[in-house]
Amino acid sequence: MNGQKTTVVVRLILEKEGKLLFLKKTAQNGGGFSLVGGKVDSGESAHDAIVRESHEEANIVIKKKHLRLIHIFQRHSGSELILLFAAKKWKGEPVSKELDKFKKVSWFDKSVLPKNVSQTTEHLVSKYFSHEFFSEENILRGINK
Repeated sequence: MNGQKTTVVVRLILEKEGKLLFLKKTAQNGGGFSLVGGKVDSGESAHDAIVRESHEEANIVIKKKHLRLIHIFQRHSGSELILLFAAKKWKGEPVSKELDKFKKVSWFDKSVLPKNVSQTTEHLVSKYFSHEFFSEENILRGINK
């Protein structure tokens, strides 16, 4: 082992009536669209992190029992693990609660993603639909598809 610390990141797919929820980043944060989520804090479980991030970022209240881990994505030679969760049951009307990071929330038809999403977000959404549980980034050729 090389002593490299692994960062764990959680992301959430919320699907409603054939649409997926995205957050629109502010210009200072790149201006693109992202899924709800963030880093798991020290001593925090992944479930607790996505519950916290969902409420902090988008006013979504989710119970752990309604979360499903649907994909694990290993990036940067293992220094980052992204855990992708899905929930079909939650409370709250999605709104941006962190206006310094996200301008708004938007629902997009699941067959037509927003134009300005990262390659990683596109990859995660594709794995959600293909029901593949694990993928890893190929450093030499970008993200596996």
